[in-house]
Amino acid sequence: MTVNDKGIHQPGEDASRARPHRSSARATQIRQQLAVLSDRFRSSYLDCFQRLQERTLDEQEVPAIVGDVTAELEDLGLRYQAGQITEAGLAYGRTQIRDLLQRLVDGCELTTQTRRTIDRLVVDSLPRSLLSAPGRYTQDWFSFHEEHWRRHFGHLAGQPGLQAVEIGSFEGRSACWIVQNLLIGENSRLICIDPFADYPGQEANFDHNVRAAGCAERIVKIRGRSQQLLPYLAAGSYDFIYVDGSHEVLDVLQDAAMCWRLVRPGGLLVFDDYEHSLFPNSFGMSAGPAIDTFLGLVKGQYELIFQDWQVAVRKNRRSHGIRPLGRPV
Repeated sequence: MTVNDKGIHQPGEDASRARPHRSSARATQIRQQLAVLSDRFRSSYLDCFQRLQERTLDEQEVPAIVGDVTAELEDLGLRYQAGQITEAGLAYGRTQIRDLLQRLVDGCELTTQTRRTIDRLVVDSLPRSLLSAPGRYTQDWFSFHEEHWRRHFGHLAGQPGLQAVEIGSFEGRSACWIVQNLLIGENSRLICIDPFADYPGQEANFDHNVRAAGCAERIVKIRGRSQQLLPYLAAGSYDFIYVDGSHEVLDVLQDAAMCWRLVRPGGLLVFDDYEHSLFPNSFGMSAGPAIDTFLGLVKGQYELIFQDWQVAVRKNRRSHGIRPLGRPV
């Protein structure tokens, strides 16, 4: 280990030259936990999404879709009771179905009666419910990263004065883990940026979870979109940034570029959902294409730490910014 000009321990030369961790196995394990929809329903689901994009879905087909949704929800419940899927997997599967129904409402010209039918289905069969684990969480998208993060980022634990940013905090699960496991040194702090607009009560759940975990004093919550807020943060001032916000291609590119400006040389930048291949990229689920584009623009200015479901890089100490497009290197 070496010590930088802040007195912070960094991996030494031998560690920095180690082969990056590329694991399709880890991505496969995560995919197996999240891919809970039946093959039959998933095929129908993807077809529905595609036709919504093409605007070729007819209202007369909605009753059949509603019937498929009802059957799939019943099947998910039975598989959960049989121990075939986890509680987190069940919650994620229900969220995917809820999103499909919301896209139907937003993307189709529907009669008032059909809209009421869909709304009734969501209210009766898809209410948001809290997981049984401690805290007020409706989803768990982070627990399967904890051991991986501990292995790769554990050297940060206990170092004083670490400054971190999280884009997309949702209900605070990852934020609390970061504070409890990495930012335990004196005067360390995490800035959490999120619009808190996913569902009514989301922000209240975040606040509760942060307080219950004893993390409130080290977390600064900022409500709003990252693209509007990141320009106000000081350049080159952050040791660790976790990007898990909007997965729209342009949003990911903007977040990446602005975070690259914020992270200090030697600092870490982590992207979520790089290999989120449950659905085609055109549905906005995977951040992979945008991350690849960004990393191409800063090629040679970072060290790849790992690349699987997520991507983590360490900014070189002599990084000179984003390469201009269209100029020879």
